[in-house]
Parts: sequence; structure tokens; C-alpha cells
Amino acid sequence: MSEKTEFLSKRALLVIGITFLAILIVGLILLATGLNLAFYAESSTVRAIFKAITYLGEPVVFIIVIAILYMAYNKKFAKNLAVVLLFSHYLNQLCKSIFQDPRPSTNVGDEYGFDDPSYGFPSGHTQNSTVLWGYSAKEFKDKYKYNNVPIIPIILSVIIFLVAISRIIIGVHDLQDIIGGSLIGIGVLLLLIYTEPFFSEQFSKLNFIAKIVLTAAVAIILFIIGTILFPNAGVGLVVPPVLYVDDGAYAQIGGALLGFGIGYLLEQKYVKYDPSQLTNKKKVINIVITIVVLLVVFVPFEYVLTINSVYYRFARYAFATFILGYVVPLICTKINK
Repeated sequence: MSEKTEFLSKRALLVIGITFLAILIVGLILLATGLNLAFYAESSTVRAIFKAITYLGEPVVFIIVIAILYMAYNKKFAKNLAVVLLFSHYLNQLCKSIFQDPRPSTNVGDEYGFDDPSYGFPSGHTQNSTVLWGYSAKEFKDKYKYNNVPIIPIILSVIIFLVAISRIIIGVHDLQDIIGGSLIGIGVLLLLIYTEPFFSEQFSKLNFIAKIVLTAAVAIILFIIGTILFPNAGVGLVVPPVLYVDDGAYAQIGGALLGFGIGYLLEQKYVKYDPSQLTNKKKVINIVITIVVLLVVFVPFEYVLTINSVYYRFARYAFATFILGYVVPLICTKINK
């Protein structure tokens, strides 16, 4: 990919700028008129539908998407997407920790919503969906066009919008939460699109050991900073529901960055798995293997062996993402041969 294709066109920047202003202006008008909860749906059927839609902004979906892209499309793009998403998630948790904005009261006891006692501003689903699906739209903007109209970016833009409004409809966020998530997400997306080539170039100049040390250091420092600054949080749901800052998220992010980062570096040096050289049949087989391995590794530690410790959460996410970054490509390479 040439350096020029790393950046957005003037038309794309114009569309993003107009979208940014539109969200801001409409949001301010609705807030000023007291309509920040106007989208909340009383209908249980509508909320059930949008509860399903909101899962397109869930971490488990992001993990599966990144795993599929890693094993069947392009490892570098999938790695960049993972790093961008982790950065966005970390920033989102910092904002929640700083602003400590309560979620709307409709969330309390709402059987069709999510009983989430964490803080609301900015909406993590909205922000992270904007970053992940927006970054993916940028990657596929020149592929699969119909009458010169980019199909995938349009579909992904619709997903971003639906995930955002679903958070209001099911009652777990108010309007300012999703406006904040949208605007911060757009800002993060633009920042990383324009800075990623520079940082990638500088990182590539380091020797292998330096890359390992730097990756580990950044992951551990981010985990420690988040945990030390906001030590008053619990991991998981609190009963009875009380507001809290999820310091477990810092462990999750730090662990994922450590495991996947080191796994990717080791894989690049010793395995050299290349999905572009595979047939579609082998890609499908590898995707199935990847998902099965992730379920076997992730589910027991996440839902069976539950330990209320940020250090355990850091370790299990480091382990699971290392499996994805290094072990799964190694297994698939041997099977493909």
C-alpha cells in the first residue's frame, strides 16, 4: 500500500467534517430542548430488536472480526485495527473515570436493557463502533463498488448509526453519551489514520528485542496507570447496583495489548503466516479453527474460572490474545501444509 492510500480523500474528510458538525448541532438542540431521552422506546419488542443490534458494538464481536481479518485478510491491517480499538477503549475508560456521569434512570431494573452500573459518558459502544467500523470502512472504501458507489463504507456507516441509537432505545445511555462517543470516536479515528504510518515506520526501525520490550512496557504502563489512578473500582457487576469505574477494563486493555502485540511480533519473525497465499477453502478452515480455539481458551477463563482480580484479568486477556496472535497462525500453518 502506497503512502497516499493511507490517507483519506478530501471528499471523505468533508463528509466526516459535515457529520461531526451535524452530530454536534443536532445534539445541542436536542439537549437544549430537553429531548435527550426522546429516543427511549417503551415497546418491549423494539427494545428487544435494538438489544440485538447493540451487540454489534460488543467486545466479543470486535474480537471475532479482528480474528477473521487476521487469519483470512491481512495481518497488518488486523493488528492496526486491534491497536486502534484498544487505544479508543482506553481513552473511553479514562473519560468515564474523569466525568463520572450517571446513566439514565431508565436503565435501573430494565429487563430489556443492560443492568450496567458503570458510568455513562461517553458511550463506549458508540465510540468504539465508530473507530472499528470506521477504520474498516476506510480500508475497504475502494473495494466492492456498485456503479462507483462504495458499498461496504455505506453498510458500516449504517451499523455505526444503529449501534449508537440502540444505546438510547434500550435505555442504557442518554443523548449526550452517544454524542460524546461519536465525536470522540471520529477524533480518535482521524488521529490514528494520520499518525499510524509515522509510528509504524519508527517502530519498524527497531530491532526485534527492542520491539518486544517496548510493546511489553507500553502495555504494562497503561495497565498500571489506569489501575493506580482509579483504584476504587470493582470488576464485573456490583450488586446492589451502584455506580463504579471499571478498573478491570484497564487490565483487559493492557493484557490484550501485551499478549497480542508480543504474539504478533513472534509470529512475524518465526511463523510468517500469509493469508493472501491461501485458497478460500483454507481461509474458511482457518477461520473455523481460530474461532474454536478462541472459544476453548476464552470461555473457561471468562465465564467459568471467575476470579475478582485485575491481575487475573490482565493475565487471562494476555494469554487469550497471545494465542490469537501467535499460536493459532502456527497451528493453521502446519495444518495448511
